[in-house]
Amino acid sequence: MKKKCLVMITAIAMSFSLLLGGCTNHNGKTSSESSSESMSASQSSEPSKSSEGTEGSSEVETKTVETTTPEPKEPFVCDRSAAFELLSNITIGWNLGNTLDAHGAGSSPVSEMYWGNPKTTQEMIDAVAAQGFNAIRIPVTYAEHVEKAPDYTIKEQWLNRVQEIVDYGINAGMYVFLDTHHEPDYWLIPNEDHEEAAVNELTAIWKQVAERFRDYDEHLIFEGMNEPRTKGSPSEWNGGEPSERKIVERLNQAFIDTVRATGGNNETRLLVICPYGNNAGYNVAKEFTIPEDNYIAVAVHMYTPYYFTYAGEGGQFFDTWDGSHKGDISATLKQLNNYFIKKDLPVVVTEFGAVNKGKPEEVINWAKDYISVMNNYGIKCFWWDNGCYQTNGENFGIFDRRNLTWYDQKLADTLVEAATTQ
Repeated sequence: MKKKCLVMITAIAMSFSLLLGGCTNHNGKTSSESSSESMSASQSSEPSKSSEGTEGSSEVETKTVETTTPEPKEPFVCDRSAAFELLSNITIGWNLGNTLDAHGAGSSPVSEMYWGNPKTTQEMIDAVAAQGFNAIRIPVTYAEHVEKAPDYTIKEQWLNRVQEIVDYGINAGMYVFLDTHHEPDYWLIPNEDHEEAAVNELTAIWKQVAERFRDYDEHLIFEGMNEPRTKGSPSEWNGGEPSERKIVERLNQAFIDTVRATGGNNETRLLVICPYGNNAGYNVAKEFTIPEDNYIAVAVHMYTPYYFTYAGEGGQFFDTWDGSHKGDISATLKQLNNYFIKKDLPVVVTEFGAVNKGKPEEVINWAKDYISVMNNYGIKCFWWDNGCYQTNGENFGIFDRRNLTWYDQKLADTLVEAATTQ
């Protein structure tokens, strides 16, 4: 938009300015200095002409100066009803963990089996869907499968395999969450020294992924990052530093802008963003800046209470559940409700679960309480299944991918039943 400014310089105005002796204006210059500059900028090459019909007055010919002002930004009208409605269609989700996110084997096409899980098949995903899980999260680590900067081209064979597994979920009638995973082990470092490089690689990867899946319908959901954090830092798992949290927010915005720019169904695709480390803590939630986009949700990870769900090395933990710690779950959900849901931002828990401690009944009791609290707030959650059940690792596995059965059928039934009970 352009405006025309008319600058009138008169002899009377000049005389008045000189009489004042020069008063300092907001630019730190005296009014006489400012008048002189205005005079120089607006003088006409023609001599001034006397005004007709008014004795003793004079008129300086006006000169039109065009200045450009930016178009006013349209106010953002928040309406995320479509995002809430889409998520309401999910019962409960399941993670295909330690598969496409496995890393350490380089760009080998068999890297998805490097951490001990079998090659993913359509039959495997069909079995999960048949149990009643109508959503699947597919974690993918791209770091070892992209070319060098500046293009960060994803290797065709890898992207083809990602698409093949996405199609398994779509074919099974599931909602599919596709994310980037374990990238903080490589390049996704949210601090000032690495911010620019992180933005460049994140946007390069998502541009290619978004273009590949542009025509998929709303059953495919993009999740920009998984647990973005500075590994090894003192506050790695405690919400990070304020500057790191802001960088994660800028990465979220870069992800949104990149996907939206690819057009097609990506213009209204549900995009899932996250706070630093997917942390659900008070400071992280309170300070989180919500982007201006109608088709977004925020993802947090909640292994709550930690000392029941995860037996940390050397840490205290308890392996029985009598409901006395249910308040820990409720307290976190109240924060998420205050700082996200009440601000019209849907919340999804893309990772939850409890490790196998040899007491399946206790996990079942916990799961009932956990999911009942989620139901109170309309929050959907995805069990983190890494395929490990009776190993020396983190035993979050509930589905036997080789035999297409559940390690504990009663737990699988409980998860689905609790999620569908209102």
